[in-house]
Amino acid sequence: MRTLFVDISTLAYDFKNRYNKTISHEFANCADVQLTALFELKTGIKINKQISIATRPEWEFFTEIGEVSKVAFSIYINHNWNNITVLWKSKSGRVYRLEDTDIDCNDIEFWFDGLDVALIYQQMYPNVKLPFKLKDLSYELIVARINMDCTMQIQLKPEYLSDVESIMGEIDDFIAAFNENSEKKGRTHGVIHNWKPRTESGKLIYDIDLGSTGPYFFKKLLPHLSSMNYFTTVELC
Repeated sequence: MRTLFVDISTLAYDFKNRYNKTISHEFANCADVQLTALFELKTGIKINKQISIATRPEWEFFTEIGEVSKVAFSIYINHNWNNITVLWKSKSGRVYRLEDTDIDCNDIEFWFDGLDVALIYQQMYPNVKLPFKLKDLSYELIVARINMDCTMQIQLKPEYLSDVESIMGEIDDFIAAFNENSEKKGRTHGVIHNWKPRTESGKLIYDIDLGSTGPYFFKKLLPHLSSMNYFTTVELC
């Protein structure tokens, strides 16, 4: 299985050669496991030969060590290089450094800052809007973008305009159930942090913070909306 840190030995060499810094194999291994899973969850894209993490030019490098630490990386996406920052902290309060070898992978937690999911889709799939396929939807699907914060605009069929409150409640119940099921499975697919529904000119509008989930949520929600059969268009923007 491919991972985000394709070759840790080369990465360690680059740190020493470019920055005169040491990144231990133990530190990098823990980061690799967590960040690979997080990238795939956030983007819905499996790591492949067109995706990897690498060092930045030396003039762009930075690292900060503290309660929340950070280090600069690049992420390679289909012949594009995007700046990304990797952050980490510990549950125990210990401050881990890049060069540490006695790493407790259950204590240290890694995440990204600057992971532009919409840009990654555009770079990986220039002519495709979603990283999964949907068939025979009962409405027209329009995808402008999917980012961590996005808006879903749902146009109701005229005959269901008077049922807007109950329909909104059904969608809310689906999102709540998605979170509950993911929680029961150890947040395997993440959870939606916040969603705010409102109505406007015959449309249901949802402002959604995808939180720790990603496109997997829409892979489940969009077929559910189709099965409801109340809508003419659904737009993600």
